[in-house]
Amino acid sequence: MIPLFLFALLPFALSAQQDVSGSVIDAQTGESLPSATILLEGTYRGTITNPDGRFSIDIDNYPATLIVRYIGYDSERVVLTERPESPVYVEMSRSVTELEEITVTEKDPGLSIMEIVIARKQIWRANLNTYKVDAYTRQSLRNDTSIVSITESSSIAYWDRELGHREVQLSRRQTSNLSEDQNFSGVRYQPNFYDDNIQIAGYQMVGITHPEATRYYNFRLLETEQMDGKPVYKIEVKPRRQLQPLFEGTAWVLGRDYALLEVELKPNDVVSFPPPVQDFDLSYRQQFSNYGGEFWLPVDMRVEGLIRIGIIGLRFPQIQFRQTSRLTDYEINVELPDSIYQRDNWFARADSAALNRLEPNIEPIPLTLEEVSAYETIDSTATLEEAFRPEGFLARMAEASDGDGSGGFGIGGGRLASSGISPRLRFNRMDGFHAGLNFNRQLGDFGIRLKSFGGYSFHSELWDYGLSINQRLLPIGGDAVYLKAGYENSTDTIYPSKQYGIGLGSIVMILGGEDYFDYYRNEKMHAGLLFRRLLPRTDLYISFNREHHRMFRDLEVLDYSVFGWHDERRPNPLIQEGTLHALKFDLGINVSPNTLGFSGSRQLQFMVEVSDDAIGSDFSYSKFDVALNFNFETFFQRRLFANTLDLQISAGTALGSLPLQRFGSIDGTKNRFTPFGSLRARKYLPYTGSSYWLAVAEHNFRTIPFEILGLQPLVDRGWGIILFGGAGYTNASRDFSESVMLTDGIHTEAGISLNSIFGVLRVDFTKRLDAPGAFIGISLPRYF
Repeated sequence: MIPLFLFALLPFALSAQQDVSGSVIDAQTGESLPSATILLEGTYRGTITNPDGRFSIDIDNYPATLIVRYIGYDSERVVLTERPESPVYVEMSRSVTELEEITVTEKDPGLSIMEIVIARKQIWRANLNTYKVDAYTRQSLRNDTSIVSITESSSIAYWDRELGHREVQLSRRQTSNLSEDQNFSGVRYQPNFYDDNIQIAGYQMVGITHPEATRYYNFRLLETEQMDGKPVYKIEVKPRRQLQPLFEGTAWVLGRDYALLEVELKPNDVVSFPPPVQDFDLSYRQQFSNYGGEFWLPVDMRVEGLIRIGIIGLRFPQIQFRQTSRLTDYEINVELPDSIYQRDNWFARADSAALNRLEPNIEPIPLTLEEVSAYETIDSTATLEEAFRPEGFLARMAEASDGDGSGGFGIGGGRLASSGISPRLRFNRMDGFHAGLNFNRQLGDFGIRLKSFGGYSFHSELWDYGLSINQRLLPIGGDAVYLKAGYENSTDTIYPSKQYGIGLGSIVMILGGEDYFDYYRNEKMHAGLLFRRLLPRTDLYISFNREHHRMFRDLEVLDYSVFGWHDERRPNPLIQEGTLHALKFDLGINVSPNTLGFSGSRQLQFMVEVSDDAIGSDFSYSKFDVALNFNFETFFQRRLFANTLDLQISAGTALGSLPLQRFGSIDGTKNRFTPFGSLRARKYLPYTGSSYWLAVAEHNFRTIPFEILGLQPLVDRGWGIILFGGAGYTNASRDFSESVMLTDGIHTEAGISLNSIFGVLRVDFTKRLDAPGAFIGISLPRYF
């Protein structure tokens, strides 16, 4: 129940400086008229009524005349000789509709009307070069039950035909559960539906007044109303193209002027998001006025949105979004400050002193009763995290993990992690079960990070232990120079993997799968300098390694799995033992963590390792590796998630005598796991060699094939189609007998994937092209 005293607050809800306030109602029924337009005659100043029909407007000089406009009603003129002491109540009467005679042709009248609107827009828009406008914006978020936050701001918005939009926030206010830095309300992202091209939620949309809009939209005249003796045409807007993001809804056109008065539009079903987004809905309403002049400009923007997010076992409350913006006091074709466009950001804030209040000359739209109540009742403890707390068994598991500190390991992992300690667990055919602890801690404010580990392997009966330090030395470029050094004595893998870690391999093997790796013992000391962001997005790491390599002697492989569902374990290969001294250079550009195909990337990595007897090494070689990832949009680029082509190319070679434990590899499948970047028809093991190359590609068609086939249930679930292919080759510079897993010629394959099944899964169907064979695997869905 809303307290009665809140009603008294409404006219003064935001500040005492509001000049004239009032209400707009239907003269016959007494019902309030929301979003009625109130214009101050002879100026570019105006406002709109709130959902309760209330308004406020600042008037500098008297006498003054207010023009109140609402489609389907006769406009009212309110003459004020002085500032009224009480609210102004405006009663509006419905227009008497007199239908114009329409000549019946093959072309719908709505199309003919919109053709004139588009033609006239091109004339007056050609003379509009810049504008500056005062803006007020209110945004609110609500969950299933109530408003959970409100943000408000006054700002100045700038528009330049060539340079686009900028906005400076002058003042702001928000509910107590938000900080000032979380208030980004404004008009910089709001569309102007008179623009040719409009961006909505990342999609590039063709506007309904685009010069070629009739190629994209069907326009149909629904009815003719009247306003001030002029016809107002109500026109239905529907997309003509089913696979392109476009708008649908209604446009009202003022006859004789042939200008948009108002639009009520929403994106079509093409504007959607993949799982975990389950539902997404946006609607827009915008009014226009020429303020008695040449240019038809936005008066307001009203946006309502809803989004539902969830996967199996995890569901968030629906997020409802509402924004109301009011634009007033336009200054047309004025010179804009150069400083506004010298920065790339669309949005900026004025100095902090100005941000403590709403600007006196920016009169806000009155709050509704529910919004007044929200300001009164929401305190700093009512966090958004609590308001949108998820439900489901996954959410309960996460809460239980946070609450009991088990960290999923049942040994106090949560409490350990908070102190920098975490479990160290693995299983392979040489070590058997390995258990130990990792320690990772930032030491005070000295820029030093200390890591150490220790653990015992129950089959090999060997200990792993190590210590490393990361010290920030001095700033350089975009970041700093770091010293990295350490010592360790542990089991290492003979060949590297770009896709898989030892943890995943342990799970697969203990359940009966193939052991993906081969192993040796490595006692290593290393030291180097990391030049982080030496150039934009570029890291360089120069290091020196001293390693002592030993094979497992007189140790039989462990023939074990939990259920006994495994074939005989293959032997672990012998290595060339000795001491390795090597200089290593790693250069990375735009390097990001491996997402296993979840999202695309654009990065380049280059590595050189040099070992020679001149620096005391038992091995003499030079090794070179390069890897390139690239992705780009192909079809349907106006969509937020366009079709994409992803490429991955890697190669390596060596000069001199490369030991087995320095060979390169091409990843195959990990049991049934087939991520992007692997050869999916290479079952359970990698290819290895002293020289290698790999090229893989896949094209994500997303939901387009199912849209073409009319399979809307699959489209709604976000299921998509991916076509992929790959080729790889390895070679050895000398005979290593059965220790090396070489390709027999060039391995080639192609396949098709069903993507985003239930939002969490992708199924890959792969056919070997150079030899008989096929494989069905699963991997992470590709979203981006």
